[in-house]
This record gives sequence, structure tokens and C-alpha cells, in this order.
Amino acid sequence: MSKIALILGCGKGIGTTIADSFHSAGYNVASVSRTPHTFPTQDRVHLVADFAIPDSIEPLFDQVEKRWGKAPDVVVYNAYANVLTRNDPLSASSKDFIAAFNINTTSPYSAAFIAHERNNNVRYIYTGNALNNLVDPNITILGVGKSASAHWIQAAAKAKGLRPAQFYYCDQRKPDGSPCYTGLRGDAHAELYLKLAESKEQGEPNIVFRA
Repeated sequence: MSKIALILGCGKGIGTTIADSFHSAGYNVASVSRTPHTFPTQDRVHLVADFAIPDSIEPLFDQVEKRWGKAPDVVVYNAYANVLTRNDPLSASSKDFIAAFNINTTSPYSAAFIAHERNNNVRYIYTGNALNNLVDPNITILGVGKSASAHWIQAAAKAKGLRPAQFYYCDQRKPDGSPCYTGLRGDAHAELYLKLAESKEQGEPNIVFRA
């Protein structure tokens, strides 16, 4: 039976490249975004969800299991939300803060919880950035979400009780090692994520790579 990859966050950016790469590698692929899309083949499907609503996560797993008969082997969380704070980290409304935090932290946590509950050998991969280690007053809200997710992902990776599942936070940097917030390379992410998907043991959970 083919392995299954669930790609949460698959718009016009790197998510589509990641999904295409897993499909080319022989995986059944379920991609998810807020915009509908149709694929003509049985081994690929696109689902619709709003990650600002954490309760939207579990039905996605239900749909995957109904279609292919088992839970995903790989879950990639690639969605994010940012609220520009323009050097005033307290300028975002609490409503915007909560919505962004749900997308950056609560929904990915929910996805990891459900993924492990249904398949204790799952590979969970989160598209991060340098904000788990850096502070930028202009993108405070994104930084809060990324740093919070980096924490629970590293904790999950260290928890022996969650083995054999594996958990990773992946941070692309520019060739000179500086933070990369735009111009992310989908091919570099896909290459890394496919490698992690086939890894036999939990490696360093906080992966910094240059591309």
C-alpha cells in the first residue's frame, strides 16, 4: 500500500512543490488550503480548510482515512500567518493575534496530536524560520507563533514515549546563513522533507539548512 503525505498549507508557494515532489516519489498526496482545486487521479486530492479554526484539522484526517484506508505517514505543516506590527509589537489586535496564533501554533499542534494518535510512526514536519531564535519588532506575531511551535516540536522529538514518531522544525537560511523570510525554495524544502520522511530514527529536531 502506498504511503500517504498530508500537506497542510498548499497555496502558490513552496507547498505545491512539496506536494508535487511527494507525489512524484510515489506517495498518495492530500494537499490542503483555503482554495478548492481538483486533481484527476485517485492518488491525489485537494481538501479545503481554514487553519485559523483548529477544529478544521481533524476532519481532514477523517477524509484521508476514508479515501485511502489509513492515516497519513507524513504530515507537513506549511501554513503561516503574519500581522505586520511595524516596530510596535503591541499594535496587533487581540483578535488578529489569536487568529495568527491558531494558524502558526494551535492548528499545527492539533495536527501533530491527531497524526500521532492515529499513526504512532508518523513523520511530522513543520516549515519554520529563524524567528524561534531571533526577535524582530516588525513581525512579532509571526515570531510568537514560530517560537512557540519550535518549542513543542523539540519537546515532542525528545519525548521517548512518542517514539517511533519523529518531529522536525525546518528553517531555511540564505547561502550566507542569514534569515530567509521570503524567496523560499520549494525544491530545497521538498528534498529535505522527503529525506526526513524516510529517516529511520529521530534526528536533530531543529534543522537549519541553506538554499
